[in-house]
Amino acid sequence: MICGILLLASLLKMKDEFYIGWQDKAPPSYAKKAKRAVLALVIIVPLIAILLVVTQQPFATSTYEIAQLRTLEGILITEPIPCLKMPSGTDKSGVQQFQRVLLVGFGKKAATPALDEIEKMQGQTLHGKGVQLEGKLIYFDGKLAMELSKGAAAFKGFKNIQDAPSFQQKLGDATLRGEILDPKCYLGVMRPGQGKPHRSCAIRCIEGGIPPFFKVATKEDAHQYFFVLDANGNPVNDKIAKYVADEVQICGSVERWDDWYVVKMDMAQGFQLLVPHWAKGQDIPMCYGK
Repeated sequence: MICGILLLASLLKMKDEFYIGWQDKAPPSYAKKAKRAVLALVIIVPLIAILLVVTQQPFATSTYEIAQLRTLEGILITEPIPCLKMPSGTDKSGVQQFQRVLLVGFGKKAATPALDEIEKMQGQTLHGKGVQLEGKLIYFDGKLAMELSKGAAAFKGFKNIQDAPSFQQKLGDATLRGEILDPKCYLGVMRPGQGKPHRSCAIRCIEGGIPPFFKVATKEDAHQYFFVLDANGNPVNDKIAKYVADEVQICGSVERWDDWYVVKMDMAQGFQLLVPHWAKGQDIPMCYGK
């Protein structure tokens, strides 16, 4: 009986060695496999790390001057998109040109509460008046914003600036496809300030009143940016916030306000959520056949 058990154990060992974890030494076949696995990991893990580093997209060259306050002078526009309209020279015909600086509030809020408080303190409407405002600059890709980080204390007085009619031009109807962004974070407050990783933050910023930004890729592999309003020129934050970071199609009337582009759309008819670019069945027609 004992001889039979020993013979069976010997045969089993020849076919498949048995290993118990608390043994001091693993059988040769186990040790050999373990060495191979460790060697493979030593080679594969660094290769994966290098691959991730090489293929990762670099951060945008956006800037948020978090530690520096600056004072800008210009014509204050309080609605529909709060901004500071600053003279930027003249064109070849001698016509005055302006640059618009988007105004935003501290945190995930629009500039409107701070501007309302300033008007209350001054006892007058500030729309269209020359003012000095202090804040932190945010800029990227030719677009500029300023955060009124001190709220109503950002107002530094009136400025005698001669106003002139802004350059406003209707460019016609268009079909635009791209991504809805939160301009404050996209221009520099956060990196990345776009895509799914930034979705929850951007939704809260837009719900807080910051004007939605629409980024469209051009044929030259660059980007064009549009502020989005409804067909009557009113904000659409509450209707559009949930579509942040999704691919969408906007059909509407495009206008140019100084150095800004604005698209006005009918939310019920001119807005469409697209399937991802890599998915099949993208049969949503262009609105105007363009």
